[in-house]
Amino acid sequence: MSEADRRPVRTARPNRTIWSKVSEDEFRGNLVALEERTNAVPMDVQVFPLQEEITNTLRLPLQVDQHLADDLAFLAAVQEGAQSVAAVCLEQHHRPQRMLKIRVAAADFTDESLRTLMTHICDILKSVSRGGSHDIDPADELLDHVIKRHQHKILGRLRSRKWDKPRYLAASHKKALWKDFENVIHRVQHVYPAKKEKAQRCQVENLLKVLAGCYTRFEDCEEGELTSGLKALVKSTYEFCTCREIRHFAARLAALRPTAQIAAAVKCLYQLEKIGAYERISIDLVKSALQYPNTFENVELEYLSPYASVPTSLAYESWAKTCHVHAEIQLVVESDLQQVAAENSHCETSMPRVIGTSKYLCYLCYLFIKHHGRYFAPNTHGRLYDQWTVPDLDEYHDCTREHYAKILADINEEVRSQIVEGACWRAEPMTSRQNLLLQ
Repeated sequence: MSEADRRPVRTARPNRTIWSKVSEDEFRGNLVALEERTNAVPMDVQVFPLQEEITNTLRLPLQVDQHLADDLAFLAAVQEGAQSVAAVCLEQHHRPQRMLKIRVAAADFTDESLRTLMTHICDILKSVSRGGSHDIDPADELLDHVIKRHQHKILGRLRSRKWDKPRYLAASHKKALWKDFENVIHRVQHVYPAKKEKAQRCQVENLLKVLAGCYTRFEDCEEGELTSGLKALVKSTYEFCTCREIRHFAARLAALRPTAQIAAAVKCLYQLEKIGAYERISIDLVKSALQYPNTFENVELEYLSPYASVPTSLAYESWAKTCHVHAEIQLVVESDLQQVAAENSHCETSMPRVIGTSKYLCYLCYLFIKHHGRYFAPNTHGRLYDQWTVPDLDEYHDCTREHYAKILADINEEVRSQIVEGACWRAEPMTSRQNLLLQ
């Protein structure tokens, strides 16, 4: 999608701007100052528990809503790089008929493979909810579509020699994922050092060696076996990550005093989680359609057109010349616009309650959603991207404009407070987890 085809970010007149309580230059200047003091990571990785709610029989439980939205966002992130970040929210409508709307936002929708994949997923879930017959297991069928559309991305996660490395990673020389297994296997003796733990140590080492063999053999598969080979690898990785012995090992490993070798081993296991997640998500989506058939009988997809980038002269990195609207913010803005439109026309509307993301929320998306107040902010990787921005639109209702102006002012105050009181250097975090290794 060309810049000319994207939605404009700044259409508000000077007297109707969301930057009325804090100027954009002051806001961005404070972001850069905080980045300089914290290595652009002003917050540790955080995961927050979702609060229980009284179940409404007409709606999905809130936990299920969040789980589905996150899983669909993970699958919607087909591309690599900045284009790999996607966000999803679910609207459950009951009048004039029951319908689930899946709204998808991402940096770019030029790749038709995303739309094709999401359509296949919805068709399978609708068929399952209606009790349709399937020649193969629906979860297996869903995984086939996922593997086909995510093939290049999975190869990138493997750092496979079969992967066509994108241009922006041309200078990267990371070794293949399977080569990290040696370090992980070596850590087992440190996790289970006692003689009485010898059986556990041998069992975990054997499980790791079996999976390592699967990964090395995959590198030798023929071109025509690539898709089936990836599917087998995903399934093997899922079984590995959900094995009780490996979960215990991962928890003990993460609790050790951190060293570079231990950190590398933990990172390898977290990467395996993401590969195994394709199987887990396929299974869970089908289970949800079976458990809540009325919700999935009628599913509609909506894709938000991304916003154009806008120039900036204030940035932490010298190469950063433009600002962008993150997928999560696209969804928040769209929902606010639609709610006001529905209220003005006296129409009944069902607003989304959660926002699902393919990665953890960045620092600024987390703060925006927290101060916005409507949605639960489940997590953040704590990384600050000063190229972040919010659409400044003339079409905002006065109450929306005032609300956004206050949110930006509140974020600015929080940033200023951190500069003075809590700024410290942090290492760059991993931006997501799939948590298959959780007990």
